[in-house]
Formats: sequence, C-alpha cells, structure tokens
Amino acid sequence: MGLDADGAGAHPAAAAVARLAGADLVSGTRLARTVRQAEHAGLTFVSFTDALLPAVAGSPASARLESVTRAAFVSRTTTAIGLVPQVPTTYPEPFHVAAQLASLDIAASGRAGWLAAVTRDAATADAYGRTVVGDVSREARDVVQVVRDLWDSWEDDAVIRDVPTGRYIDRDRVHHVDFVGETFSVKGPLITPRPPQGQLVVLASDGDVRPALGRPGAPEAGGAERLVDVTLVGGSGVGTARGNATAAREHSPLAGVDLEVVLDAGGRTGADRLAVLDASTPAGVRSPWDTRALRYVGDAAGLVALLTELATPGPDGRRPVDGVRLLPAVLDVDLPVLARDVLPALRAARLVAAPRAGATLRESLGLPRPANRYETRVLADAPSA
Repeated sequence: MGLDADGAGAHPAAAAVARLAGADLVSGTRLARTVRQAEHAGLTFVSFTDALLPAVAGSPASARLESVTRAAFVSRTTTAIGLVPQVPTTYPEPFHVAAQLASLDIAASGRAGWLAAVTRDAATADAYGRTVVGDVSREARDVVQVVRDLWDSWEDDAVIRDVPTGRYIDRDRVHHVDFVGETFSVKGPLITPRPPQGQLVVLASDGDVRPALGRPGAPEAGGAERLVDVTLVGGSGVGTARGNATAAREHSPLAGVDLEVVLDAGGRTGADRLAVLDASTPAGVRSPWDTRALRYVGDAAGLVALLTELATPGPDGRRPVDGVRLLPAVLDVDLPVLARDVLPALRAARLVAAPRAGATLRESLGLPRPANRYETRVLADAPSA
C-alpha cells in the first residue's frame, strides 16, 4: 500500500482549500511530518509527484521542490517506509538520473524506488531547451534501460579499499555500458557505486515505458526485457482495474492500482468536499486531477470494502492486484482518516503488512535482488544452457 505525498494533496485545488501558502508547501518540517505519519500508519512507500513547470504559472499554490531532494531529505527521518520520487524519462540526462537515484538508495539504506514518468508537454521541452520528443514511450524504454545498465556498471564488491596497493576500487569490476539508443548514447560507467538494492524498484504507469526487446548479453536475451517492476494501472471501476492489473502482469512482476480518494472527514461527506475542491480549481491548471485512476468518494468503511474487493483472489487463486497507490485529494484531511480507520482494518484482515525497519523496498514488496549483468564471475559459474 503506497501513498502519494506531494504538496497539499493530489487534487489541484488542495492547497487553496487547505489554505496552505507556498512556504508551507516547501516546508521540510511539514514534509517530514507527513511522511512519518505515513510510516507510522504502516504504508509501504510514499511517492513524490514532480513536474518541471508549475501547475498554474505564477501561483504560490504550485510551489514544489524537486522530488529526489524531497525523498533524500526524509530518508534520514524515517527507517522503514519506501521513498519513490517521480523522475521524468523524456528530457533529463539519463546519466544524471541514474547517479541521483543510486545516491538516494544509498542515503535511504535500500528503500528507494523510481516512478519513471513520461512528459508529453511541449512547454517542458522548451524549458529544457530541447526539441519535442515524439515517441515518449520509446524514449522512456531507452532511458530506463540505460539507467538499469548504469546501476550495474559497478559490481557489488568493486570498492576494495586496498591500503597496501593504494587502490580504492578494482578497475576490473567497473564496466563501460556502451549503450546506443535511438536518440542518445552513454559510455559509462556510473560515478556512483552499485546501489544497496542492486537495482532500485522501478514503477511506471501502464503504457509509459515500452518493453525492451532482448539484447545480446541482457538477462532476458531472446525475449522482452522487463524494465518495470511495478506497473500502475487505472480503471473506471473495480472490475476494470482488476482486468488492467492482470494484463499488466504480462510485462512486469507486480501490478498496482492508482486510486484517488476523497473521504468523509470533519463532519463533511466526501462528495461535499469534492464539490468544493472542483469549484475551487484554478483556471488554466496544467495538471488536472487524473481521471485515469480509479476513484473512491465516501466513508472509510466503503474504502475498506473496495480495497478488500481489489485484493480478492481470482479463479486461479492469485490476487489480480498486488497493491494500491493512494492519491488523497487533500493530505491533511484524508491521511488521518486512512491512518485511523482504513489501515488498521486492512491489517486486521491481513491484507496489508507494515514494512519492517531496515528492510529494503524490494524486500517489502517481495521482489528479489537482481544479479549484476556485468558480474563475469557469476556468468562463468552459471551452468551452460
């Protein structure tokens, strides 16, 4: 169970309705308090939505710090919850993306993930000084692929700190990736050692990252290399969301549902709160509330019932949905209800389990630690086909 912890909430009018000023939205104290509350509630991870351009140009309600910086900041104030910044794949330099995220995983002791997102806005290309990328899904595939290559460019034990010979690293355990994509190439290696998880957990919305065809030497050569660990799907209803999650498992080990929530709180119904939020949405907002996600508006008991239905096994005995990322309309209003009334009921029904302190995000999600694709000693010892 994850939670998006960006700004005042997922609804574009959240800051205005919550009466939060720009200074509040970038406050480290407020951010740390929110993420600690999520950790204490037993959530598995928090994500940090990001965008280069403000939701509304010139509006203090659009104030935001860069996502990796926010995740790195709270890495030292938490011990168990996973930290998943959204980092675009379309215009940032992939080498720097790989180094930033590897550094975050080191700072978080293996609790980092990456929400790999595409950018379809031409104004963002202008802000980067880049030409518009036409095929953002193909570009995302190349970027995720080379970032994964770069994370493996240092073997796990490349840092030897050999005082007698004066060597800090064993150069034979550091590798050039020599990646050549359709629009860029990367020589490598990375300037950062392999992250604690080997590979950070990569999340992406369904359809954003095109699967990679098999490459010579790649772990899944001959087939489609799985670049995404967790695919996030939406749906107009529970049945649609379950079907989308089942389909998404064809190209990722896990599938989760993005779920917008507006809960009854403070003596008002969720429907009343949503009406106020919609009426307060500023004109010209760049990022309207995502209508692609499944949405729930109502009381906590109804949300528990919906989440239970999502988790109910199908005819094959397997749960079609591995998890949910909650997108609360207003964090300060919805998160307390989630922590008080929803998460305890789910734990009592054994549908969720809180991550343990010291566990990596991969361990919390039940994902194995990948072998290093450049680890020649592993390849030499592997049985021949």
